[in-house]
Amino acid sequence: MNDNKAPQGTLHEQLTDSSKSAFARYQDLALGTNSVWYLIKFELIMLFSSWVPGALGLVLRKSLYPFVIGSVGRNVIFGQGVTIRHGSKIAIADNVIIDDGAVLDAKGEGNLGINIGKDTIISRNVVLSCKSGDITIGEHCTVGIGTLVHAMQDSDVVIGNDVLIGAFCYFIGSGPYGTKELDTPFKQQGMFSQGGVKVGNNVWFGSNVQTMDGVSVGTGCIIGTSTVLNKSVADYDVVAGVPMRIIKSRKET
Repeated sequence: MNDNKAPQGTLHEQLTDSSKSAFARYQDLALGTNSVWYLIKFELIMLFSSWVPGALGLVLRKSLYPFVIGSVGRNVIFGQGVTIRHGSKIAIADNVIIDDGAVLDAKGEGNLGINIGKDTIISRNVVLSCKSGDITIGEHCTVGIGTLVHAMQDSDVVIGNDVLIGAFCYFIGSGPYGTKELDTPFKQQGMFSQGGVKVGNNVWFGSNVQTMDGVSVGTGCIIGTSTVLNKSVADYDVVAGVPMRIIKSRKET
């Protein structure tokens, strides 16, 4: 643990503030604004389009979701049941696919949110979850089914271009909880940022890979299935295992 960095913020306390009404806390959780006009737009658009199946649903969401998302490029496809949180802090480039059941949660105080580059596929049930951090996914990427990308304050997750991510991977941009105080709950001791997760261009992740806070993955790497990345990986290295070990360098061949 790096105790030199300040513990991360108090978003949990803000969302559970008993002095606020349930309605106000819903706005904090889902919308990120107390604007009544945005609330009306959001509720009506979700009510009449988010669940609609087939081609009609695709057309409705393509037409209506740009009204509740910060920026949406051309030819973007939104699947059925996509969850949007703090939509004004979500930016989606051209030709992106957001498949069924995906979660785009840009929640936080003072963060930029989620940015998805062009020609990228966000597969079914992928969760992009901000907690006052930022998530950036580059161009021409594929994010596999059930993957979780989580960014806390000061622990952003940045993924480069042409990255292939297998199913059920985890990118954990959040540091460990404080553990020094024996009589204080871990949550109250806060989380300590290790600097976030950074992934270079043209990286291939097998399924079930876990990438921990503070890890950088260089250009052209291959990460074997079920690897736990708890330390950084140099350009063109092939790594696998628990604990992670270097198998070879692609430059040698």
